[in-house]
Amino acid sequence: MAVFLSESDAKSAIKMPEALATVEAGFRDYALGQATLLPRISHPLPGTGGIFRILAATLPIQKMFGLKTLTGIPGTRLENEIYFVILLFEMGGGALRAVVSANYLTGLRTGAASGVAAKYLAREDASTLGVVGAGRQAWYQAEALATIREIRSAKVCSRDKRNAEALALRLRQSFSIDAVAVESAEEAVRGSSLVIAATTASSPVIEAAWLKPGTHVSSIGANSRTKRELDAACFALGCVVADSRDQVLDECGDLRDAIDAGVVGPEVISAELGELAASLKPGRTSQDEITIFKSVGVAHQDIAVAASLFEVSQRSGLGTSVGSDGANLHTRVSP
Repeated sequence: MAVFLSESDAKSAIKMPEALATVEAGFRDYALGQATLLPRISHPLPGTGGIFRILAATLPIQKMFGLKTLTGIPGTRLENEIYFVILLFEMGGGALRAVVSANYLTGLRTGAASGVAAKYLAREDASTLGVVGAGRQAWYQAEALATIREIRSAKVCSRDKRNAEALALRLRQSFSIDAVAVESAEEAVRGSSLVIAATTASSPVIEAAWLKPGTHVSSIGANSRTKRELDAACFALGCVVADSRDQVLDECGDLRDAIDAGVVGPEVISAELGELAASLKPGRTSQDEITIFKSVGVAHQDIAVAASLFEVSQRSGLGTSVGSDGANLHTRVSP
């Protein structure tokens, strides 16, 4: 019998510090050949302008494998609906162990990946944050960076000034950061040692000229060929690290533009994040180096956090049992 784990179950069981450790381990395992990713599938939903996407991975060390499905239809996501679902299976017998409502976990794991990247790529003394975009994902990005680095001040820009003000307030209340809403992306970025781009923009919102030496950029919104956050010149400035080299080269519209224009080649991606976590490649190499983390999201992040959540649920009794008629109830997965 499996367990259904709700949004409230996930929120009560896993916070950003746990997600950072879990996601880093997942990236490390993959780089060391101890986890696998299946080819990612994206399929347009006719007549909606949206997509249906499937991500899958195996994590033998955790004795789990699974998949995540998600739907993205512009302007349709409602607060109490489920759009992200993880199915978690036990490696030994192949049985379904959990069905996870994964709206929260998706935001958490995406932010955690950027936090892990900042651990290896941001300067140790990085303390000023610029945020472009103030939607749901921007919070998880900022939360992760504020967990990894001691941020003293932040500037937030959004097309909707109310969203920028709300995010700035949340940063002040949660981390005692001197956070303010600003009028433009340029104002948010200039002078910041950490920069977050978490937008749905179709044209670049950050220019290379705004980035000072030593800046670390987390760019997570350009996850399709039609989305762009960084101008082409940004990619020629320094070190570019991807969560998945193949997926970033295939999906990121801004990087594809830079390659197609001849500004950089595919080799501009110097490493995958897992290679940094596994000490197979170096992270930041100098104080003045500009570093960029490009992220589209990979399945081992999802399965790793779902496996961690399931483990907590088995200890604490979270979730609701579900199963077919006559199924045997296994209260715990063997270690």
